[in-house]
Amino acid sequence: MSKPIRNPAVPNLPLAPVDYEKQYQEQLNNVLRLYFNQLNNLNAILVGSTGGAVLQFPNGAFHQDGVTTLTTSITNTSTTPIVVGSTADFLSAGALIIDTEVIQYTGTTPTSFTGITRGAYGSTKAVHTAGAYISEAQPVVSPTTPLSIQLTKTDVSNQVYLNPLDNTQVVHAIAGYYNVQFSVQLLNYTNDIDNVTFWFKQNGVDVPNSAGIEAVTASHGGVAGAVIVSWNIVLPLNAGDYIQLLYTSDSGNTLAATYPPGITPVHPSSPSIILTSTFVSALYL
Repeated sequence: MSKPIRNPAVPNLPLAPVDYEKQYQEQLNNVLRLYFNQLNNLNAILVGSTGGAVLQFPNGAFHQDGVTTLTTSITNTSTTPIVVGSTADFLSAGALIIDTEVIQYTGTTPTSFTGITRGAYGSTKAVHTAGAYISEAQPVVSPTTPLSIQLTKTDVSNQVYLNPLDNTQVVHAIAGYYNVQFSVQLLNYTNDIDNVTFWFKQNGVDVPNSAGIEAVTASHGGVAGAVIVSWNIVLPLNAGDYIQLLYTSDSGNTLAATYPPGITPVHPSSPSIILTSTFVSALYL
């Protein structure tokens, strides 16, 4: 088991007399001996085999995973507000998935989605029964307009945090090199393979060499094509710098989507987006 780090207090040295006194010298030696012993103990902890376990580095972990349940059944043509258990974990406007249908909404109340458009993003309108899971999706605006991905949940935050005024921005309070990683669950309800491109921005500027393209399989057997995209990049960041994750879809139909919890077999929900940023080292001088 690792020992906790305790920062040694600066010793309170006794005042020196004008003339030499053995008692003063012994008292001074004892104070210094105690302080040096504390420094030696600290050094032993840091250079020991478990020294890294007691260090704290800036880091942050965030995700987005809106999930709720349908409380009132809906027909395959209804565009009235969709009544649910809670909309607290959802964005104020966007898209949701019920069974195999994607539905757009433009507003929310505490227990309903409003401004409904059915059968969106290549999906098919369907009847949905009360009790069905509803999960959230983040679609691109259009094939030519990238989406800055929103992160709504903070899992870990130590000097790395979401901007309270813009949850697409991950802010770094401490300068350094950071390993930024992400994974995104993508769904495609169309009958064609779709290419999706991801990249990073730093302080609103595209990060060079940070883009990647992934092909998302087409819908098959009534099931949306699915793929998880994941990679990392190491970035030098100054104190106060922020990063954003963006994506585009060639067709404009692929979604960053949350999978609801499974019933057979039982399993937890799959967040649409997970992003972490971990301090690697100080900036080189």
